[in-house]
Amino acid sequence: MGKWTLKELELPLKVNWKISRGESKSKKNLIVEYSDGEFSGEGEVSFPTGMEERYLKEAKASFENFHSSLTRDFHSLEELHTALNQIEMSSYLRVGIETAFLHFMSKLTGDDVQKLLGVNKISQIETSISIPILNEADLESYIKNMDVNSFSAVKVKIDKNTSHEYLKQINKFYKGFIRIDANESFETAKSVLEFCEKIQSLPIDFLEQPLAKDNWNEQKVLCKESPFSLIADESITDGNIVEEVAEYFDGVNIKLAKSGGYFKAIKQLRDARDLGLKTMVGCMVETSLGISSTMNIAFGCDYFDLDGFLLLEKDPFGLVGAEKGKLFYSHLH
Repeated sequence: MGKWTLKELELPLKVNWKISRGESKSKKNLIVEYSDGEFSGEGEVSFPTGMEERYLKEAKASFENFHSSLTRDFHSLEELHTALNQIEMSSYLRVGIETAFLHFMSKLTGDDVQKLLGVNKISQIETSISIPILNEADLESYIKNMDVNSFSAVKVKIDKNTSHEYLKQINKFYKGFIRIDANESFETAKSVLEFCEKIQSLPIDFLEQPLAKDNWNEQKVLCKESPFSLIADESITDGNIVEEVAEYFDGVNIKLAKSGGYFKAIKQLRDARDLGLKTMVGCMVETSLGISSTMNIAFGCDYFDLDGFLLLEKDPFGLVGAEKGKLFYSHLH
């Protein structure tokens, strides 16, 4: 019978990763592995910053329930999904289990993952790179040390206390496009609009999730009046992309890590495109295992935010390379 294992990775970071809901100098992720003794596949489980400890405990308990319930091997993804549907678990863990099994199937059959998923291949993508919430005095050194100017776009983490002068300071040292990620830190549409008014002279690509994920009334007002495109993140987890989403946002950030699995993320992307929404694939702070997995479904997306592994002091897998703001599968180079 095939063997399922779960291990925890401690991932020290190059920087203090600070966003509106928390900060960390290291990240704890989980790796799910499935092996038949000859072939094996791995999948990464990554959690939102500031929520790791709670989700880690839940994921480990759910994995034990899943593991103890197994009585036979799975011979197809349908059989795996049937088993997963019978156990309560977070979408984060489900991603790790599904991707591990699919990666195993890829090695077993000799077919690449994209073929098994029925999606088009992509060999490289042009990602943004992130700037966490920093002291203004540290911006110049961060931009230099992280080689931010080699990327065509930067995603700037902010909170409700971030001043417009902070963004103007970034623009002083970095001349590419700026993508603002507020992680739900504003309370009203009015406060967001006042902030936007002060930064209209900057090269802003879009504003991501400025309001709380369920603050739909304020979000609808903001969508009508915002001078910038609005991208949903926390408002879209493992849920369906329904018509109402297009009334509140201009695009969606789909993260494989929180979607519930490859097939759920692919459906989210397709449904978003059918509604005329812009699509972005994003990531947590994760290794190149998680990043390469997301790249498998990245064809046709408008934006890419897959820099999570670049924040690590050391990536344990080496599956993705980076050069001049572009990412590529290491095995293709």
